[in-house]
Amino acid sequence: MIEIALCDDNAEDIALIESYARSFAAEHSEFSLRLKTFSSPDELLLHINGGGFDLYILDVIMPEMSGIRLAEAIRSRGCRGEILFLTVSPEYALDAFSVHAGGYLLKPVRREDFDNELLRALQRLAPSEKGSALTVKTRDGIRRVPLDKLVMIESFNHMRTLTLSDNSVLETSSTLSELFDRLCEYENFHMPHRAYIVNLDYSMGIKRYGLLMPGNRWIPIPRRLYSSVREVFSNYFFK
Repeated sequence: MIEIALCDDNAEDIALIESYARSFAAEHSEFSLRLKTFSSPDELLLHINGGGFDLYILDVIMPEMSGIRLAEAIRSRGCRGEILFLTVSPEYALDAFSVHAGGYLLKPVRREDFDNELLRALQRLAPSEKGSALTVKTRDGIRRVPLDKLVMIESFNHMRTLTLSDNSVLETSSTLSELFDRLCEYENFHMPHRAYIVNLDYSMGIKRYGLLMPGNRWIPIPRRLYSSVREVFSNYFFK
């Protein structure tokens, strides 16, 4: 069962998202969903103390606490669920990256947009499918790395270092191009620099000089590639 929390101070917006969620569940029987609604951030945070959710759908503009601040409070409680924002303006998009949000929906929310964003979030939440792993040869033998645990790969001193979500690292002599040939079929893997492959699901922001990754690491972006990398980044999170 995938637990979803919806927090919005507007009753009409809550009713609309509830209807969309019911329709989505009826059309996607492969997912087992349960939606719980909250009309205020305090109400949601009180509930989280008894257990978090897999997905949070948060209105950005609320009188007591903004959706961005609410997301920060959710993250501070150790909740790593997916976050989608509801907003009347895309100006909050950059703030969304600071809490590692998966995307946002512009109000009034269209059914098609809701279905697309929800499906993407659920696919990110789903366990890795059999075979969704990168097999690499290391000094200690052969390792299979689940793709959803692979944060980034960097090339350094004739070795490729794989950083995993638990902060552990692996080294392989396989070339970066060989590794990317096996990862490029997945839209979340991208090369912003000739020495790096990143998993966009872990990226937290972008500036002209780099892509922000966990651990406050900035992956450099060559000036000539910034526009194309930014387009890839924006399309992945906000298409």
